Amino acid sequence: METRLAKIISYLFHPVFVPIYGLLVLFNMKSYFSFELIFNAQLLILSFVFITTVIFPLFIIYFLKQQGYIQSFQMQSRDERRLPYLLMAIFYFITYQMFTQMHLPEIYSFYFMGATLLLALVVIINIWWKVSIHMVGMGGLFGMLTGLSIAFSFNTIYLLSIILLISGIVGFARLKLETHKPSEIYSGFLVGTVIMTCLYLFI
Repeated sequence: METRLAKIISYLFHPVFVPIYGLLVLFNMKSYFSFELIFNAQLLILSFVFITTVIFPLFIIYFLKQQGYIQSFQMQSRDERRLPYLLMAIFYFITYQMFTQMHLPEIYSFYFMGATLLLALVVIINIWWKVSIHMVGMGGLFGMLTGLSIAFSFNTIYLLSIILLISGIVGFARLKLETHKPSEIYSGFLVGTVIMTCLYLFI
């Protein structure tokens, strides 16, 4: 039962879904960058991001599995993760470029700039060390809110608490499935948090 629950949690908070969650958080923050976008515009942006950061990456992962490049969707080994992560970084960069062309508030484009940097960094780290990409994603979300809180004096304590709680649950799920060591969980969250926090401080 616990293993099944851990799998469900891992799927719900898979890294490909985190950008969508991040946008939903930004859209619902009571600030100028959320008020500037009408509901239809938000829906259009979410649809575009869903295609570039969920549909395309999942299709690529499925294709790589069919070709035998990866053994499972979990991509247990470091060697299996290099190409999928690199391709995901490219899709994130395309999303970032599209956001800049659409002249959206920098808050949104910075998020995907950060996601691109994080994935590129994970690809490099992965050469020597396996970090939890699940926790990198959750750390990135936590870091984004932390950076916004510091840069704009937003009161996001409740959101930060919720994300920290969810991050702990996701980390426990990854440990329960024995996909990572504790050090890989903590280091992944730390990398995501530090990079995104620093990035948003320069807005």
